[in-house]
Amino acid sequence: MLIRIFVSSALLLISFSISTSIAAPIYLNNTNISVSVGAGTSPGSFNNTFNGGNTIDKVIDAPSATATEFHNQNTHIWYTANNVGGGLELLFDFGQEYDISTLHFWNYTSENYDVDNIDFTFFNSSNVQVGTLGVQPALGSFPGILAQDIVLPAPLNVQFVTAFLTGTNRQVDFQNIGFTAEVSAPRPAPVPEPGLISLLALGLLGMLAIRSRLS
Repeated sequence: MLIRIFVSSALLLISFSISTSIAAPIYLNNTNISVSVGAGTSPGSFNNTFNGGNTIDKVIDAPSATATEFHNQNTHIWYTANNVGGGLELLFDFGQEYDISTLHFWNYTSENYDVDNIDFTFFNSSNVQVGTLGVQPALGSFPGILAQDIVLPAPLNVQFVTAFLTGTNRQVDFQNIGFTAEVSAPRPAPVPEPGLISLLALGLLGMLAIRSRLS
C-alpha cells in the first residue's frame, strides 16, 4: 500500500512539474516589449506622427488584442515615403525569446493612406534569422478600428523582429501592431529535473527496503 501511495504521489509531482513549465499565451505591447524606428526607413516625412511629444511607442500601446483604436493625431502613425517603394522600418525587441502565434494589426480605414504590405523578419536572441513573413493587411474597420488577427506559422525562439511597412502610393498610415506569443521553452519539451527523478528513485528503493524488513 505504501509503495502504491508513493508511486501515485510521484506521478502527480512529475505531472505538476511538467504542466507548470508550459507557458501561457500573453499579449506583447509597450508594457513588455520595445520598438524603435530602424535605419532602413526610406527618406520621407513623418508628418504629424511625433507632434505633441508623441513617440514611436504608440505603435505598440494597444492594451489588448481586442482593443478598439480611434484614429486621431495622438494615436496613429503617418509616414510618407519620398518615392514609391520606400517604407517605414520598425525594430521590435521582446527582451527574451518567444514563440509567436498571432500578429495583430490595426490598419487605417481608407485605401488612400493605409498600409498595403508588411515584410517581417524574425531573429532569435543571437540575432540569427529564424523566419520571414509577408503580409497584405486588410483595411481597418470604421469608426472604431479593430485589429486584424493574422495567425502565423509559429515563428519559434523570436526576440527581435524587423517590420518594413509600405504603401503603393507612398503612404503608410496605421494605428497599432501587437503580438500574441508564449515564452519559448527549451527544445525538446521540458522534462522533470534529473535530480527529481533520482530523489524519487531513492525514495522508492527505501520503501522497498522497509517492506522487505517487515515481511
